Amino acid sequence: MKAKTVQLLHYITGLGILIAGGIHLATVFLLSPYEESMAFDGHPLSVMAVYRNIFLAATLQALLVLVAFHGFNGLRTILSELYQGPTYLKIVNIVIIIAAVAVVIYGTRTIVIANILGNM
Repeated sequence: MKAKTVQLLHYITGLGILIAGGIHLATVFLLSPYEESMAFDGHPLSVMAVYRNIFLAATLQALLVLVAFHGFNGLRTILSELYQGPTYLKIVNIVIIIAAVAVVIYGTRTIVIANILGNM
C-alpha cells in the first residue's frame, strides 16, 4: 500500500476514534440515568451487565479496531523513521501487523465474553 494511502487511513481512523468514542460515551452516560448506568449490586459479574447492550459492545469493538490500527500505524511510522533499510522496514511492517491483529483478536474475545457473561 502506498504511504499516501496509509496516511489517509491514519487520519480517517483518528476521526473515527472521535466519532466512535463520542457514541460510546453517549451510550454509557446520556441514554440512561447516570445512577442507573453506574449502579452495581456488588456481585462480581455485575459490571458485565453493562455489556448486555449490543450497541455498547459494537461501539467498543469499533473503538478497538480503530485505536489498534491508528496506534500501531503510528508506532510503525516512528519505527520506520529510526532506520531506513528495506529489510528492517519489511520486518517492522510484519511485526506491527501481527501485533495489531493479536490485539484485535484478544480484545474481540474479551468483548464477546463480557457480552455473554452480561446476559447471564
